[in-house]
Amino acid sequence: FSNEDGTITSTLASSAKHFAVGAESGVVNLYSNLEMGNRTPIKSIMNLHTSADFSQFNHDGQILAFSTRREKRGLKLLHVPTGTVFSNWPTSNTPLSYVWSLDFSPKSNFLAIGNDKGKCLLYKLLHYNS
Repeated sequence: FSNEDGTITSTLASSAKHFAVGAESGVVNLYSNLEMGNRTPIKSIMNLHTSADFSQFNHDGQILAFSTRREKRGLKLLHVPTGTVFSNWPTSNTPLSYVWSLDFSPKSNFLAIGNDKGKCLLYKLLHYNS
């Protein structure tokens, strides 16, 4: 996948309705799978200041997690239906350190985050309680 703005693609993720393309510039573009011929992003997320290294949709495609390994607490969560990045998490007190990997549990009850210290942090997502 090549970005129209010439930036180098560093991560890809897909769900049933969307796909996300992260670039070395830190920009993550969100596209609709329903309009595969249209290469215009429906949302450009510019919340990372360094390369987007990892991206992952949750099971129903409503949350996109994306991160960078190059800055502490370099993780953001996007609520896909509204195109809004969650501003209340992570906080400055969340002990993420440098995020190296992440994944959602099968029904998105949990978010697991691996960091540079060799720890796996597990967070419960209260919206997905079943």
